[in-house]
This record gives sequence, C-alpha cells and structure tokens, in this order.
Amino acid sequence: MIASLRSDAFESAQQFAADTDLSDAGLVGVQRWSIFVSPTEVAFVFEGEDVEQHVREWFDDPVLSTPISHWLPLFDGPLHAAREVRVWERDS
Repeated sequence: MIASLRSDAFESAQQFAADTDLSDAGLVGVQRWSIFVSPTEVAFVFEGEDVEQHVREWFDDPVLSTPISHWLPLFDGPLHAAREVRVWERDS
C-alpha cells in the first residue's frame, strides 16, 4: 500500500514508522510487514499467504485498521495498492 505524503509530513512519517506496531493488529495471513518512507511517499509492505486479500479486508474494516488511522492526516491523496510484478532473488 502506497500513499503520497503532504509536503510537511516527512518527519512525522519517519516518527510514525518508528512507533507503529502492527504485530497485534489482526492482520490475518501476514507473516512480515515493513514501512518505507521517502520525503514524498510512504509504502506499507505486507508479506504472507493470500496477503493481498487479507490486507484489503483489513484496510476496509474501520475497526481493524485503527492502528494506521493516525497516518491518514499525513497523506496527500488516497492510500492505494501496488502489486508485485517482478521479483529477483539470488540462488542460495
């Protein structure tokens, strides 16, 4: 999930990323999550089995998605999905 940040939101986004804990957020099927922040965008990356379906259900539920509700004022536009289209991994 990706969102553009308001022009004055970079420092707040960095702090939110450091403070956000989604480990008890009811994210069924999610085995790993990461938050990436740039001066203009934030990306929430979720990994796990059937993760696309589960994350969509989680974000669509106003009660379950409250752990990220404090992020909403930082966004300059909607939070939207980005889908993996290619992966490269070095063989072991």
